[in-house]
Amino acid sequence: MACHTSFLKAILIILNVLLSLIGVTLIALSIYELNSSTPGTFEHIAIVVQIFVGTFVVLTSFLGCFATARISIGLIWSYVTCLLILLCLQIYIIAAAHSTDYVERSKRDFLGLWADQKANAERISFIEQKYSCCGQVGAHDYILLGRAIPINCYKDLERHQDYLFSEGCLQAVQAHATDNVAIGLIIKWLLLLVEFAALGAATHLGITVRNKLRRERF
Repeated sequence: MACHTSFLKAILIILNVLLSLIGVTLIALSIYELNSSTPGTFEHIAIVVQIFVGTFVVLTSFLGCFATARISIGLIWSYVTCLLILLCLQIYIIAAAHSTDYVERSKRDFLGLWADQKANAERISFIEQKYSCCGQVGAHDYILLGRAIPINCYKDLERHQDYLFSEGCLQAVQAHATDNVAIGLIIKWLLLLVEFAALGAATHLGITVRNKLRRERF
């Protein structure tokens, strides 16, 4: 029995370390993306939700490690409850991610910015530098508007023809959204699998400890 309990404890600690690492990674990636997202957009809201989920994952993993180390039946079942909440939230997020066209939403958000260039000039400039792009579909968009090509359409902000970005920002934003969706889904599915494994191990440990306590009473 002692060996079985020790084995479960070791498995749970490993799983909780994985949970904390995945949670921290999710928070770090989300914060990085948050700095370049537009407040109020669907992308911005989704990133904020990811930060919340990542924080909850890290806190739950700490609770799991503490409960495992203490072999406290109350803490173990509290940990199981947190995992169940996380799993429900994670399943909903994955379902929403598969049913949401993030690429189309990113396209819509950029077109909204481009529609009012004067009000969103700073935001558009940031996008052009971040994604090494220029205009909506290319630098000629500014020429068609009767404007000079802005300095942010050039690499290292040097106005040299060889440094001019050839790709349009609409295409760059969509490509970035596609990459983000792929990376995000990999992290979400990995997190879900680890949570299921932790739930199984924690439930088994809780039942084992409960049965042991019952035997000791009699």
